[in-house]
Amino acid sequence: LKRPAIFLELRGFCERGAAFADFAIMVSMQPGICKLEFAMGAHGLVWKVGTTEVERVSCQALLLGVKPGWSISMVDGVPIEHSYEAWNQLMRCKKTGNKYQVYFTKDEASIREDQAKAEKEKEKKRKDAEERQKREEMEKKIREDAEKKRADDLASKKQEYWDKQQAAAEGAEAPAEEAAGASEEAPAEGEAAPAEEAEAPAEPPAEGGE
Repeated sequence: LKRPAIFLELRGFCERGAAFADFAIMVSMQPGICKLEFAMGAHGLVWKVGTTEVERVSCQALLLGVKPGWSISMVDGVPIEHSYEAWNQLMRCKKTGNKYQVYFTKDEASIREDQAKAEKEKEKKRKDAEERQKREEMEKKIREDAEKKRADDLASKKQEYWDKQQAAAEGAEAPAEEAAGASEEAPAEGEAAPAEEAEAPAEPPAEGGE
């Protein structure tokens, strides 16, 4: 039995979709994959005959940072395996006038360069994190020392205030005690004086008797 044409088209679409899904998984897992967006106009890509390896770059490709040695892997969602596929898809996208995405597989030198750059960036982030942590710890210590100093100064001022209050209270009690002691001694001295005066006139009568 002949299968309807729509079934065959649907089957082809599914196969292309499966291939695209497989490539998308590869893109997410494989290092060295680069995705760039091209616009209408000259793409500036020249690749070696019979391959998809880029040989020269100009125009958009140069501005976007494409390097010789990279390979064209996908154009506008279509996986590229042969040179003619890259040519056909790039021409089609160029004629539409719309923006399109091109996936490249980088060469080993570019991958090593990216890895070295990533390691350098990672090391820089680690050092920045360490410096930030040290700075935060130092700032925290400064705040804690300042708060402790304020607390100590406040406690010292309170103690000084209470010491002055206590000294003033003790200074006010001392004159009151002296005044009370003086008032108690004054009548005793007054009573002793008449006794001395009473004893004094005893001597004159003895002289008159002679």
